[in-house]
Amino acid sequence: MKLLLNIIAFVFLSFFSQQLFAQTTLADSNYIYRFKKRNVFELYPGFSTTRFNFTKRGQFKNDYSLVANKSAYIGMYFGYKWFSLKYSWAIPGTSLDKNVKLQYTSFLLNFAIKKWNLRPFYNSYNGLLIPENTGPGDFKPIRDIKFSDAGIDVYYFFHTKRFSVKAANSFFEKQIKSTGSLFLKVTPMWQKIKWKDPSRDLINDSTTYALLSSDPEWISIIARVGYNYNISFKKGKWSIVPFIVIGGGALREINTGIHTLQLVTDIQAGLRTGYNGHNNYYYLNARWGNLQTNLLIKNMHQVNTNISITAGHRFGSLKNKIFGIL
Repeated sequence: MKLLLNIIAFVFLSFFSQQLFAQTTLADSNYIYRFKKRNVFELYPGFSTTRFNFTKRGQFKNDYSLVANKSAYIGMYFGYKWFSLKYSWAIPGTSLDKNVKLQYTSFLLNFAIKKWNLRPFYNSYNGLLIPENTGPGDFKPIRDIKFSDAGIDVYYFFHTKRFSVKAANSFFEKQIKSTGSLFLKVTPMWQKIKWKDPSRDLINDSTTYALLSSDPEWISIIARVGYNYNISFKKGKWSIVPFIVIGGGALREINTGIHTLQLVTDIQAGLRTGYNGHNNYYYLNARWGNLQTNLLIKNMHQVNTNISITAGHRFGSLKNKIFGIL
C-alpha cells in the first residue's frame, strides 16, 4: 500500500509541475466550437454489469464466475461554472437477483487541465452472486465477500489543438470537422478481496475457493495507449465517436512473502453518438472493458459493460453571483 501511495504522489507532483511550466494550447476554431452557454443539466438512464471470471494458470476459458447484483439506473448531472454535482439512483425491480440486496459503492473525481485528465476512483462490491446452472436468472448470493479497488487514471491527449476531448467525452463542445487524437492512460491501483467467513458449501471449485479464502491483496500499475476519433456531420451537429484502449503492466501481491511480478493486461472500447445542438444535446454512450489480472493462485478477468442515454440542456450564468462565490 505504501508503494502505491508513493506512485500516486509522484503522479500528482509530475502533473502539477507539468502544468506550472506548460504553455496554453489555443484551439483551432476551424475544428472546435466552444458554446457560449457553458452550464449544463443532464439526465441519463442506463444499465451496467460487472462480471469476475476466473481461469486456471495457462488457460483462457473461464471455469468459474461471480457477478455483481447491478441494476438499471437513472442519473443526474448539474454543472454551473466551477461547481458540479453528479448522482445516480438504482431503479427498483431491475437488479439481476430481485430477492437479494447487496451494496455497491463507487466514487470518482475528475480534474482536467489542458492536455491532462486526472480521475481518482474507488469501487467496492459488498457481496456478489454465483450464477447457477439451473437456468438463466438463477443466482446464489455470497453476502460476506468484498471486492475493493482504488487508484487514479491519468490521461494525456496529444492532438488537443484540433481534437476536443470535451466534445468526444461529454458533448460540452462541438467538433466541427472530423479528427482524432492518440492518448496515453496510466493507472496505479490497489485491489483487495476479503471473504469474512469462507465456505466450501458456497464455492465448490477448489482453486477459486483457495484464491478467495486467502484474502488476496495486490498493487499494480498499468500503461495503455488509446485512440479516439470524432466523426463529425453537418459541422458537428451529429457525431460518432469510437475509441479503443489497450495496454498492460505488472502487479505484486502483498503479504505473501513472494516478491515476483505478475502480468496485467487491459483492453477497453466504446462508442458515443448523438446530436449536439446549441441549447440541447442527446447521445448514446456504450463502453466495454476487460481487465485480466494474473494472480499467484488463479487468474481473474473483470469484465465491465455500461450503456446509457444522455439528454442535456445548456444554460447561461446568472447576472449576480450565488452566495457571492458562484
